[in-house]
Amino acid sequence: MPVLGVALALGVLMFFLYRRELRFHTGAARWLLPLLRSLAVVLAVLCLAGPILRHIDTYRQLGRVVLVADASASMSFSDDTPQAGKPPAPAPAPALPAGSVASSNAGTRFDRMETALLDPNHSMVKKLAEKHDVELFALRGYRAERLWWHRQEGSDVSGDLPHHFEFKPEATATNLDQPLRDALGPNPAGTALVILTDGQHNGPGSPEEMAAGLRDSGIPVFTVGYGSELPPPDLAILNVQMPEAVFAEDRAEGTLVISDTLPAGLGASMNVLQGSKVLWQQTFTTTGAGERRFDFSFPVRDLVGDPKQSLRTLTARVDVNGVNASQDKIANNNSQTLSLHLLSRKRRVLLLDGRPRWETRYIHNHFDRDERWDVVAAFDTFTRGQGGQVAEAFPKTKDDLMNFDLIILGDLRPDALSEEQQSQLVEFVEKRGGGLIFIDGRRNHLQAWQSTKAATLIPVKWKEQGSPAAALDYSLTEQGQTMEALRLSDSPSTNPNLWTRLPKPFWVSPAEPLPDAAVLAKLGNNTVEPLPALVWRRFGAGSVVWLGTDELWRWRYEVADQHHQRFWMQVATWVAAPPFMVENDRLSLGTDRLRYQEGDTAELRVRLRTATGTTVTEGSPRAHVFRNGLEIASLELAPDPSHGGVFRAITGTLPAGDYQLSVSEGSAPAHDLRLGFRVESQANKEWSQLTLNRPLLEGMARVSQGRFLREGDISQLPDLLQQLDRMETRTTETKLWHSWWWFGAVMLLLTLEWILRKVWRLV
Repeated sequence: MPVLGVALALGVLMFFLYRRELRFHTGAARWLLPLLRSLAVVLAVLCLAGPILRHIDTYRQLGRVVLVADASASMSFSDDTPQAGKPPAPAPAPALPAGSVASSNAGTRFDRMETALLDPNHSMVKKLAEKHDVELFALRGYRAERLWWHRQEGSDVSGDLPHHFEFKPEATATNLDQPLRDALGPNPAGTALVILTDGQHNGPGSPEEMAAGLRDSGIPVFTVGYGSELPPPDLAILNVQMPEAVFAEDRAEGTLVISDTLPAGLGASMNVLQGSKVLWQQTFTTTGAGERRFDFSFPVRDLVGDPKQSLRTLTARVDVNGVNASQDKIANNNSQTLSLHLLSRKRRVLLLDGRPRWETRYIHNHFDRDERWDVVAAFDTFTRGQGGQVAEAFPKTKDDLMNFDLIILGDLRPDALSEEQQSQLVEFVEKRGGGLIFIDGRRNHLQAWQSTKAATLIPVKWKEQGSPAAALDYSLTEQGQTMEALRLSDSPSTNPNLWTRLPKPFWVSPAEPLPDAAVLAKLGNNTVEPLPALVWRRFGAGSVVWLGTDELWRWRYEVADQHHQRFWMQVATWVAAPPFMVENDRLSLGTDRLRYQEGDTAELRVRLRTATGTTVTEGSPRAHVFRNGLEIASLELAPDPSHGGVFRAITGTLPAGDYQLSVSEGSAPAHDLRLGFRVESQANKEWSQLTLNRPLLEGMARVSQGRFLREGDISQLPDLLQQLDRMETRTTETKLWHSWWWFGAVMLLLTLEWILRKVWRLV
């Protein structure tokens, strides 16, 4: 205000002084010229106050609502009418009065959902689109398909809202994790996710972890549950718990898990068959008690098939006997196809340590309990030669050592092994392609290995500084986050956060990686600079991993083996010499897993040899993938970064079926050797559980700060989503004193005055 007063005073003073000079003139010149000069002075003085022009606009920020409709096979079930055999195609639901919702027993679950969303008389999608940006998706197995959208108050719309879905609920799996992330997109801020489903998640990933991650991004999840919480009368196979592989001289043992909700007292039987050959059979009486378990066992020698192939296909089946068979109304869930591999030998691991530390004792137990591994363990008794446990356990010949796949070397003094044995360790990794894991320790024996014949194996060098004595936090590096072997969570996106929450160690060896090594995990805190905790390096045909702490056993706190065993089994599988299921003198073929589910990807592994037996390390072989007898893919094989002389390729997502893999080199025809593997269908899982999974849906809504609704309460959605509909005020400021417009106004006034003075001949 003082500046404004000064400006007006100077402007008035300028006006009268100017008029005094023009006292002998009459007309417009007497008052117009002083006025123009005065205004220019006022504007010039006002610049001292720094005038700012504020412009306030209010915008209505529409919330984005992503609606996902479950189109899996279980949604075609009618909760009030049992279905026999394959479910019939959904029938159009009758129109309901405006404002009402479908009753809980009107047609199939999919019918009722379709009516609630799309029926013209009370379309929930249409109602939500009046106040929000809406996108409608269909969840069809492992993908979410966008069907319709209405954005920016209708300026961006995909067309008229359909009155019905143009597909049937036939997806053989329900995945309530990754497809929902895909539907939200990379920038989901200001979004609410609404899922209409029966909650029968049977795919990879964790819906609860996904929902918790969305909560951190401010995205609530609203779940609308369809289906009855009371099971229909049915006899179904829920699961077959059985090893992926059995050795040729063993027995195949497992557990058949069934759901029995039929009336009590009916005779039934269950079988495990190979084709028409019965391998195991048991009769029982129904109880209607729900989940039941039956153990089975049969000798592997009873299986038939090509001895050059490891794969055998089996079928588990459960049926009601005799005249009561018609009471089992749902036949889709009475059988399940299984794949079983016959292996010639177990994978072998040699565990050597300076003393039985907690870490190595737990590792020994993990391998000892795993039927796929054969473990030999020994601890240092500080005795050389005969009588020393380590020397006695170490293979007597080089050929015996080469029969192992993995060696775990703890905090062991170097002279526990002879120089010849140390040299054999190098050859085991470099030539055999075996895996080696170092576990450092407080006694610092591993540092002494730097002056031995095995020094070239060590991927780190130690610092002179002491080890930090404080609680340390784990963190995965960027490369470590991409490693499947380091995934401790079912959801890839939450895995890095899980590592930061693992129980903390209090010691890590001070070391730094060699130039050709990669740090996969670190340990540090706010006061301790992060130190390498997990370092990997490719060495010849094999791989070496150095673990900088021996306190991973702390991960067992309150969760037992959940994280610790998973970590060691995954890392061992990754680092060890890769297994091959079929091979001859020129070619070895294998996959990363023995059992695949529909929607999985497969890693194909190949090792080639020349006519003289030398491993081929360079070339461009191709993998040919056949499904049900027809070639569906030809993939270029690339060198495996973890194992020399091994080529690999990763397939796309695989549908269910029987597969074969063959390999060709250049223009030469494909090798005769083929590997068979099977991708199992999820269809049975869709029909094995037909009740509403309310605990899962309530959990997803609760952890994301959303709401769970039954289908009859879907009319509450618009009110619940009002929180996304908000007003946003935007203020823009223009510094007039710093603006060309302000300067231009002053110059315009002065220029106009000068022009008028010229016109009136005052100059």
